[in-house]
Amino acid sequence: MSLNYHEISRFESRAKLMVSGEYLVLKGALALALPLKYGQKLTVKVIEGESMVYWQSRIKDKLWFYATFQLPHFKVTDSNLPEISDTLSRILIAAKELNPAFPALGQEYRVTSEMDFDPAWGIGSGSSLVSNIASWAECNPFELNRIIFKGSGYDIACARSSHPIIYKTTDHTPSYHDADFQPQFHENLYFVYLNRKQDTLKSISGLDLASVSSGDTEAISGLTLEMEKAENLTCFQSLMNQHEEIISRIIRKTPVRQSSFGDFAGSVKSLGAWGGDFILAAADASEEYVRNYFTHKNLTTIFKYSEIILNRKFSEPDLSQTGSKEFTPQVQNDKDR
Repeated sequence: MSLNYHEISRFESRAKLMVSGEYLVLKGALALALPLKYGQKLTVKVIEGESMVYWQSRIKDKLWFYATFQLPHFKVTDSNLPEISDTLSRILIAAKELNPAFPALGQEYRVTSEMDFDPAWGIGSGSSLVSNIASWAECNPFELNRIIFKGSGYDIACARSSHPIIYKTTDHTPSYHDADFQPQFHENLYFVYLNRKQDTLKSISGLDLASVSSGDTEAISGLTLEMEKAENLTCFQSLMNQHEEIISRIIRKTPVRQSSFGDFAGSVKSLGAWGGDFILAAADASEEYVRNYFTHKNLTTIFKYSEIILNRKFSEPDLSQTGSKEFTPQVQNDKDR
């Protein structure tokens, strides 16, 4: 028997990569961040009925997680992955704290979340989910993200953007604007997955931000702005190397090129928390050389810039000057007539 849904809402948020500003974005440094062509969709179907949420998550059209929540407190009554359902319950509860009217009782919600990328890549499965839930709950996505993940919020800005951005946060208040980042040398830029997911929360928890000097913060901000405007590959590579040197000294870790790719004919930079997820490789060499080099190290998930980066003008409302305002999501509603 088919169910007669009286409302269907759809939301979509994008995955992300941070090119500059990792760690020190939490100190107020400017970061260059890129929304991706990959993302996560959320479809919410509503019918009159019991106050329940039936949730399923799919990766590339394959079901990997399901859970049932009893309203109004999002109590988990069934799930195939208890750890995931507990985290999801926390997000939904936090959304309700931000908007007590969410969700209406006396309704049955059939929710489907769909990712078109592997969550192990670390490009924003959590942030794109939080962004979508905030849209559904009509609450501030930055506030919801801060409650759950404690991060800078740049990934939420990317989730709501369709163009590279320059991002900054001050006292938990985000500001961002379109970055003029359309490198003429984009054919020389590659994003390589290191086959291990990095726990960003653990990475930043061990960093003593109070000990980071204002000089280092300003230096990273300066490099971010120079990277945005870099006119050629040689200049961009130099900026990548300088950035790695500063962060290496602050977090007391060896840059990834020195530790793993010393013979690579180009520059290599960690993206986001060091030790996993993606790296950026920039080389004035053939694509065949770059792919063969990393493939021989069993790193086979390799994207060219144009294959993964979303780079068009904003189509969503902009929070760049008013990050604390409630975000008005773009929603497609289909209501039965």
